Amino acid sequence: DAVALKQATGSDFNNAYTVIEVTVTPKGGKPLELQPDDFLLRINSDSESSGPMGASQVYGAGSSLVLHSGRQTIGTTLSDPGYNGLTVAPGSSSASADEVKALQSRMLPAKTTSSPVTGLLFFPIAKKKPGDLDLVYSSPTGKLHIAFR
Repeated sequence: DAVALKQATGSDFNNAYTVIEVTVTPKGGKPLELQPDDFLLRINSDSESSGPMGASQVYGAGSSLVLHSGRQTIGTTLSDPGYNGLTVAPGSSSASADEVKALQSRMLPAKTTSSPVTGLLFFPIAKKKPGDLDLVYSSPTGKLHIAFR
């Protein structure tokens, strides 16, 4: 919830994200190559899904692609990204480099590990009911689905 997120990170990020704290424990002490991109959050009600974001993306640093639901075809061609409902949005970060680093230190790291690792995953999905969410972890040895209640 927003209170727990603010305690952990110092901000609730205007409730724009679904944030999940995960702990990954490698089986039998064998090394595991852990990548945050191995996680996917699905919304059961509409089949949408998203991978996690990096700390600079959470704060809005850098540019991003924005999807539009309607297509504006005036002045566009088939090769124009605007034809597909995409535009590039410039970054608007008001966060300092120290704030981005502090958030990154709380996020699930990309690393090879033989011991348990805990971190936060930020998904660009506005708050949903937990029962609508399904977290999928794809590892080299298989997939794990975690349904929330």
